[in-house]
Amino acid sequence: MKTETILNDIYDAWRAQDIEWLGTYLPTDFCHMVHVPTEIHPLGGLRRGKTAALQRWATVAQEFDLLRFETSDLMLQHNRAGLEIPSHYRHKATGLQIETTIVNFWTFEDGWPVKLTEYYDIERVQAFTAKLAALTPLSRA
Repeated sequence: MKTETILNDIYDAWRAQDIEWLGTYLPTDFCHMVHVPTEIHPLGGLRRGKTAALQRWATVAQEFDLLRFETSDLMLQHNRAGLEIPSHYRHKATGLQIETTIVNFWTFEDGWPVKLTEYYDIERVQAFTAKLAALTPLSRA
């Protein structure tokens, strides 16, 4: 399979919130880094292993509706891929929404993804989590 096809399938699975389908493309030793300090949001940081990464994604899918996730500007180079993703999420329990751009960098080995590194607008995430905490003081986003 081509890198572009694999990533398009992964992103289609994410848009469908189908974590099982997404997981079919990841090796057991997959590495997922979200560059958000865990003090700002508990889903930030490093997850080693496919199971840990899929658990994080499942939590996001359970807590948020995905309203927009635009992945058309994919850039490919050898065993790497990157893109900026304009996104719009709605917190299911509160209706609170966040619009931001996520930056993804993928690393491939033997044609398959082995690592995803994600960058977020920290100030926007921090503002969102503060609003969410004010609405749901006993819960974690």
